[in-house]
Amino acid sequence: MGNLRRRGRSAGDADLPLSPLQVRRLHQLVEATLARAGIVVRPVGDELVVEGGGVYPLRDLAAECATEPTARWPGLVERHVEDVLAPGPSSLAELPDHTLLSAAALRLVPTDSLPEGWDPDAPRVTEDLTSVVTLDLGDEALTPSAAALAERAPHVPWREQARDNLRARARGMDLSHDRVAPVDDPEAGFDLLVGESGLVASTSLVLDEVLERVEEEDRGRGVLVGVPYRHQVVLRVVDGPGAARSIGPMADYLGATHAAAPGPLSPLVHWVRHDDWLPVTRAGDDGAAAEHRLAEALDPEVAQALDI
Repeated sequence: MGNLRRRGRSAGDADLPLSPLQVRRLHQLVEATLARAGIVVRPVGDELVVEGGGVYPLRDLAAECATEPTARWPGLVERHVEDVLAPGPSSLAELPDHTLLSAAALRLVPTDSLPEGWDPDAPRVTEDLTSVVTLDLGDEALTPSAAALAERAPHVPWREQARDNLRARARGMDLSHDRVAPVDDPEAGFDLLVGESGLVASTSLVLDEVLERVEEEDRGRGVLVGVPYRHQVVLRVVDGPGAARSIGPMADYLGATHAAAPGPLSPLVHWVRHDDWLPVTRAGDDGAAAEHRLAEALDPEVAQALDI
């Protein structure tokens, strides 16, 4: 397979101005076009996940289609797919060892987006998120199966290498930082970090590095963490009564962002300490974070840390 490029954003593709019916039509066209090339995909959020590895992002194509009549969409899709499938060094065999080692990074992905048996040993970080090894090649992202990585370089400790690389990326990644809080309760605020890299949310797997970016640290009582979509991580250090009061505003923000943003991950607030993630909020019937409500069975350790 050729390049499955992760393209930079353009000014007009933030809202993806397509109706649900148009999105389904776009999925059908891209799936059919890729199927003729022998590539099987299925839609997950704003991407088509490729059976056997990789993703096909739809943001740029959706933005282009939004400005054209639907009668022209088949031609637009054909040209877009031809460009994406242009020959490139996208197979493991074609990549030199030093490139593989430097490109490996841990990535959070929705568990239900992974083909069955993809990586039986991949840790489930939460009920709906799994940590996998991805290869971030700049303009291309590959997510080989664990078996493919082991076959390519059987003596490389891939997960350890990927974690070390993610730490380095978290320290140097270009991020925008905002602190937000309810107007009537400034102590219930939280930090937002957002960036162009598709690994921003995944940096929560190396939380100490992310906390340094906001000049914070775990004070022994854990951190409230949200990863609504792949380009953002939301944080609140548990440091007093304001942390518990921040859960409601965080849940509202995460639920709304998860529902609207490309590359959604989770609408839930989690309490994280020592790499253990425990849910603080629960999802509603529609999948959004419950408004201001805690998980029905809050872990006693979480309740103690939050003084709830």
